[in-house]
Amino acid sequence: MISRRDLIGAVPLLAVAAERPNVLVFLTDQETAMIPGPVNILNRRRLEAPGVKFTHAFCNTPQCSAARSSLLTGLEPHLTGVLTNVDPGSLGKPLPPRLPTLGSVFRSAGYRTGYFGKWHLGDQSKGLDAFGFSVARQGKDEQVAAEAAAWIRQQSGPWLAYVSVLNPHQIYSIGSVLKTTRPRPGVSAPCTDLANLASKPSEQQEYVDKDQGKETRNFTPEDWIRYRTFYCELVERADACLGTVLDAIGDPRSAIIAYSSDHGDAIGEHGLPFKGPFMYEPEIRIPLVIAAQGRWKPQVRDDLVTQTDLAPTLASLAGLAWPSKISGRDLLHQRNTSDAVFLEYYAKQKWTNPIRTIRTTRWKLNWYDSGHRELYDLSSDPQEARNLAAEAQFSKIRGELESRLNSWRGPITG
Repeated sequence: MISRRDLIGAVPLLAVAAERPNVLVFLTDQETAMIPGPVNILNRRRLEAPGVKFTHAFCNTPQCSAARSSLLTGLEPHLTGVLTNVDPGSLGKPLPPRLPTLGSVFRSAGYRTGYFGKWHLGDQSKGLDAFGFSVARQGKDEQVAAEAAAWIRQQSGPWLAYVSVLNPHQIYSIGSVLKTTRPRPGVSAPCTDLANLASKPSEQQEYVDKDQGKETRNFTPEDWIRYRTFYCELVERADACLGTVLDAIGDPRSAIIAYSSDHGDAIGEHGLPFKGPFMYEPEIRIPLVIAAQGRWKPQVRDDLVTQTDLAPTLASLAGLAWPSKISGRDLLHQRNTSDAVFLEYYAKQKWTNPIRTIRTTRWKLNWYDSGHRELYDLSSDPQEARNLAAEAQFSKIRGELESRLNSWRGPITG
């Protein structure tokens, strides 16, 4: 495990090749890898065909700010210090500028750097120069994509563009569009409903009774189909913005292009909307595609990876070394030889509710610091409908997973 002391000190940057690749990171907001219906995402397909697609990529935490801190730094949230959302209604602390980020590492290597769109890691009114981004722009998704595309066209040397759009996060407006959303063929209702929460940690029912889950508590299966249809539409809106930026690059072989999201959405499974104090697959599974033609052969990888792996991988593809120890791995040169990833959760706005998760190729254990537990056998129960934590025949595997989880880190504190 990396300690905060490990973050002090630096490793010199590797010599950069004479012809350095441009780099685009395109990030969506609240996009699950488990899209609940057919979607027209032709621009993403433009990346998948020549790229490396990771089928088991996970957010390090299903919270916007904390997840974004991991994407930028390659560190787990408890090491960035950004445990949860950073805004007046939440408990999160801003990302400290002392940590190396994609912006600072690439700018130190001679890259022109620009950040376009949602930041959500602290005050950006004075720009993001402290984090290595010489240019910073905000706005609605279409505006953000257009400004990023214009900036890219103006560059003559190696550049790093970080483009962060809001969709499909606008699923939170479902209440205003529910009745006017026409169900899409191929979109079905969730496999599980609110009744499934009976054997689950009480925090999940509390989310439904007292938090944002109240909005959908009385949804019918038909309402959930409309929710999921609207969600698919929002994913397509994000894809259109991706197309705007890709068209500005010209020859895709001149750039390394990464597509991902900060976290997923519950998409109605177990009767839950949006995101909250739960670690179900639709919320923690995220898309991850990296296209680096001429540097990385097209392939599909099923090893377990997390957001912390993105920053060191992009640096490696560009011929750079990360200047400090980090949690993530260079996926270009390393596969995850372990069968597990470790995830965390701290708070929902000001509702502190720490969770630690170990997710293996077969099992998932969610350890609530409140004392609640969830254990799922994903091979026989991919919908996570049956909580095995209290069943005696699974005590051995539960104990083994608990031991591994506690070796990773102890209880979460702010």
